[in-house]
Amino acid sequence: MDLSQAIWKKLSCFTRTSSLTTALVILSACSTVPSETPVVPTDSLSVSTPVAVEEKPVETLPLTAELTYLILTAEVAAQRGDVIGADELYNRAAGLIDSPNLSNRSTQMANFTRDEQRIDRALNRWAEVDPTDANIYMLKAPFLLIKGQYNEAAASVNKAISLAPNKSALYLGRLSDNLSKLVKPQPALAVMSQLDLFQQQDPTALYQYSRLAAYYQKYDAALPTINSVLDKDPSFEDARILKSKILQRLGQGEAALKTLKPAANKRDASRQLRFTYAQLLGENNYVDASRRGFEKLYAEQSNEPDVAFALGVIAIEQGEGVKARTYFNRLLDLGDPGQQAAYFLGLAEKMNGNVEQAIVWFTSVPNNNPRFQAAQTHYVTLLADNGAMAKARQHLANIRTANPKLAVQYYLFESSFLRERGLAQASYDILDTALTEHPNDIDLLYGRAMAAESLNRIDWLERDLRAILAIDPQHGQTLNALGYTLTDRTDRHQEALVLINQALALNPNDPFYLDSLGWVYYRLGDLEKAELYLKKAVELQPDPEFLAHLGEVLWQRGEQHQAKKIWQQGLDFDADNKLLLDTMQQFGL
Repeated sequence: MDLSQAIWKKLSCFTRTSSLTTALVILSACSTVPSETPVVPTDSLSVSTPVAVEEKPVETLPLTAELTYLILTAEVAAQRGDVIGADELYNRAAGLIDSPNLSNRSTQMANFTRDEQRIDRALNRWAEVDPTDANIYMLKAPFLLIKGQYNEAAASVNKAISLAPNKSALYLGRLSDNLSKLVKPQPALAVMSQLDLFQQQDPTALYQYSRLAAYYQKYDAALPTINSVLDKDPSFEDARILKSKILQRLGQGEAALKTLKPAANKRDASRQLRFTYAQLLGENNYVDASRRGFEKLYAEQSNEPDVAFALGVIAIEQGEGVKARTYFNRLLDLGDPGQQAAYFLGLAEKMNGNVEQAIVWFTSVPNNNPRFQAAQTHYVTLLADNGAMAKARQHLANIRTANPKLAVQYYLFESSFLRERGLAQASYDILDTALTEHPNDIDLLYGRAMAAESLNRIDWLERDLRAILAIDPQHGQTLNALGYTLTDRTDRHQEALVLINQALALNPNDPFYLDSLGWVYYRLGDLEKAELYLKKAVELQPDPEFLAHLGEVLWQRGEQHQAKKIWQQGLDFDADNKLLLDTMQQFGL
């Protein structure tokens, strides 16, 4: 094979085997809809899915000396990391001859530059050379979306689908994913509705529209559209799954289960459908049925991480640490794709009483894991609860140093952590230290004020809360906290009333502010207004402390029977609530 043949064979291989869509790293945002998205499923219709490009005959056009030089020099530049130089050389080469393979390679090289103009230039040349390649028009669509040229993007996708109708499902899914990352809800849905297949009420196009609407939580658009899909094609399984998830997000759990149950009970039901049904059973508190569904899937095929994870979580929720350990160890064996196993193994071993092993697992959760901070909380708590408080605090100091952007959060956590263990002075002191490093930080000032309250230093509390109000006079939480403390711990009730009313002016329906207003009126002796505002607070949020206050007011109004009912309601929520118990004891109960 001579040099010319070798070069053309290499270029042809790029065309046949590379995924041009995944190569567009400049559009890294155009990837799959995230797996944590509550409704939109991550499926095969993803912009990051390799595109199967039809094999084309190896081009045998003769290479001139200039063309050979440009291609070889471009490849050398690319190997050395000079993607700009490589792109310029390939652009010149692609302009010399009408070669789809060469234009393809030029587009790939332009992509590596992350320069929109270069990529657009290469795509335009490729379209000139091979206007019947549908992939080109799909690759153009994201650039048009970025530029806000929505009509042109829809037209480009329509062109791609007309050229490759057998790929319509793939292209529709890729467009939906791109829209979810690049475009706001209204124009994104408008682009989908401009597609020819949508206008023709094609079930797949309608499904992708509904999928996108659900991603944007536009359920009023998603639900009727997915119903239309199922009316046209009741066997469209993905559509049925999507409908069930939409109904679940709308709080219609029973309707969601009813949507899937008949199909899930069929012998030929897919694993995806049965998995979703088992998941929905769990979300709707049918835990035993959910477990049976997942166990059946696990018995049939035990090498699916999602099933092992689901069974492990159920075991944790049911307090079955040994079972949980088995499933999460299996998840580790399967590669633990979501990096979840270590955290849950820590929970399982903590549940099993294996403190040392739990500590090992919690410390092995990497710091880029979304459960890292929760793991640190468990780790530090285990250390402190097992006589290693100094080590726990040193660990918190270490992670503050390692994560300076989160230092304030870790200071606040340590203060709360210490206060919960009766170390009120240490709780205050750590925030005192934090404020020397982060002066005038509102969160730290507020935290130190709460720590001062536990030391019964109302003067320190007022100093810090007043400092916050000097920075932000409209800080409602601080206005309320200062007002409540002044009326609860001092006789400065009129001053407290002004502060609480200022907080309520900012958020008239905040139950905490309403509770404070009711309490200040109680302190002022206006029991009628006190009852009015405390009842409003309880209606919005039946917090045990609100119920404690309301019960006290009712008792003072001579409604002892009703007061006892209110206090019992609070005990049903939190039988150990200190304020509630102290209030009842005050009245001989």
